[in-house]
Amino acid sequence: MNAIDDILAPENWEFTSSEDKLFSTDHVIDAYLKGKNEGLEQQQRLIIEKLVSNIDKSGKYTTEVINFLKKKKLKPIAAFLKINSWDDFETLIIVPEKDFLNEKMLEVYKFISNLESRVSEDMYQLEISFCNQDEKIDEDYIRSDGYVLKHKM
Repeated sequence: MNAIDDILAPENWEFTSSEDKLFSTDHVIDAYLKGKNEGLEQQQRLIIEKLVSNIDKSGKYTTEVINFLKKKKLKPIAAFLKINSWDDFETLIIVPEKDFLNEKMLEVYKFISNLESRVSEDMYQLEISFCNQDEKIDEDYIRSDGYVLKHKM
C-alpha cells in the first residue's frame, strides 16, 4: 500500500479486494489537482468581487467626506484612492492651503476619525488624509505615490 491508499483506507479499515477500489491512486491525485485549481479560480473571483465592492465603498465614503467639507464651506480640489490590497485603502483629499489651515479642519478630522472607525470591517479598512495645494496638481507625482484612481467630483 502507498500513502494515498493509507488515506483512503485508514488503520482500522481495508479494502475488501483490490477490485473494490472505486478510484485508483492516479484518480485521487487528478481529482485533487482539479479541485485545487477550481478552488484557486473561485478564490480569485471572490477576491476580485470583494476588491470591486471595496473600491465602490471607498468612493461612497470619499463622497461623504467631500460633502462634509462643502457643508463646512471648505473647497476640496481633488481626491485620489490608493489600493494597498483588496481590503486596505487610502484616500488623499487635496484642499487649498487656506482651507487646510482653517480651524474648521479640526471638525473635519473629528468627522474623519468617526467615519474611519464606523466603516472599518474585517475585510475593509479605509484611511483618509489631506494635503494642501494651491498650485496646479501634479497628478503624475500623486500616481507615482500609488494613488491610481481619481474621484469624480
